[in-house]
Amino acid sequence: MRKAFTLIELLVVIAIIAILAAILFPVFAQAKAAAKKTQALSNVKQLQVGYMLYINDYDGTYYEHAQGMAYGTQSATSLIWNGYLQPYIKSVDLAKDPAAQNPTASYNGTTYTGKYYVPVDYQQFATGYNWNFTSEYDYACSVDFNPPYSSCTTFFNESQFEFPAQQLVFASSAQRTPGQTGAGFWVSPLHNINADNGISDRHNGFTVISFMDGHAKSLKATTLLVSDQVQEIDPNASGQCVNYNVAHVYWDPTAPLPDNFPLCEGHGIR
Repeated sequence: MRKAFTLIELLVVIAIIAILAAILFPVFAQAKAAAKKTQALSNVKQLQVGYMLYINDYDGTYYEHAQGMAYGTQSATSLIWNGYLQPYIKSVDLAKDPAAQNPTASYNGTTYTGKYYVPVDYQQFATGYNWNFTSEYDYACSVDFNPPYSSCTTFFNESQFEFPAQQLVFASSAQRTPGQTGAGFWVSPLHNINADNGISDRHNGFTVISFMDGHAKSLKATTLLVSDQVQEIDPNASGQCVNYNVAHVYWDPTAPLPDNFPLCEGHGIR
């Protein structure tokens, strides 16, 4: 006659299984999160490669977030930065992040393409383009001046950048709810973490970024901001120190460099 397990033995086995599960489940979750961060890094790296190919074809000149944005005259059919890259990367999905929220397929009956100013699905666009690249005079140019204003369409050229290995191009961006107008596809250091147009720390406190020289990495989101940047700040106000973060990541090509002198007086084209 076969001996059966006693109740105590069954309880011991169940307890052991429960302990093992409690130990292993967090490990599995961490492994899954690490895999998503690796995929996000790969996506941003491919975006950056496509970006560099585009720049090479256009005499080293960087483009704005959307056609006409420097003037403030973008329209529903304006290409956004991801649309510019499509001849090189052939996939709008690279702007997505596997750790981001589920994307919205449409809004008010309109299907999102990820290529045009309207509509843009903010949940799909989990990668943002550095907003300081709207023009040499940044996003504020299209806000503070009446079009046409010639300086607004003075775009950066790669020859102007002294430290391409530290100049941020793309970063994990905070997702927004869908809307009728294009936005949410750029990222700014002037906004708080996970705020509209701010960087996202969705990768367990880390954000995924790429640099002008082509490399990409993940950094603690908090290292990319300084104390006076975690509130909404007027882009033209004094006190802007967009290149003064502990990670030594440069957001604004026009701001004074921390390697030169710790001034925080806003913009000044070098």
